[in-house]
Amino acid sequence: MDSLVRFSEINQAKTFEFNLTLSKEQNLQLIKRLDLLSLKKVSFMGNLSPLAEDRWALEAELRATVKQKCVITLKPVQTIVSETVNRTFAPLDVQKGSEIIDDGASPVFFDDTLQEFNDTIDLLEIIFEELTLILPLYPKCDGVKSDPYTITEPGKNPLTEENLKPFAQLSKLKDKLEKNK
Repeated sequence: MDSLVRFSEINQAKTFEFNLTLSKEQNLQLIKRLDLLSLKKVSFMGNLSPLAEDRWALEAELRATVKQKCVITLKPVQTIVSETVNRTFAPLDVQKGSEIIDDGASPVFFDDTLQEFNDTIDLLEIIFEELTLILPLYPKCDGVKSDPYTITEPGKNPLTEENLKPFAQLSKLKDKLEKNK
């Protein structure tokens, strides 16, 4: 299946079901764009349902096995993705009509699933967006911790937990002054 879905080419009255299997080229493109070690078992399956004229709802399940570099050891870190994806496609004028004016006192609710309706949507781009949101920015291997380090100018004392407690320092100064009396 091609990753581009054209609304003008599908039945406007029925639900359109899709099951996108990535080509080798599409898989490599995502690996490069997301800076991954590997991307396997990608499955993007769901449907597009008409809600009204020029308004569609996408409901899908994204599954994938992803390997990224650990930010500390550079060893592979595997993440298994199983995510439900919901999007609503509507013309811009419908989106503007649904905006709520923020008066500063009333709660404001935004529909983060709402997207601009065009004749085409790219399912590969939706996969990219979802993986960008889901995958950890700084993947770490289990049990690995970074060693604490300090950086300071030559000849200066580095900041420590003790230095960051000014009242403890004042208490020591007070005790020192009382001893000198």
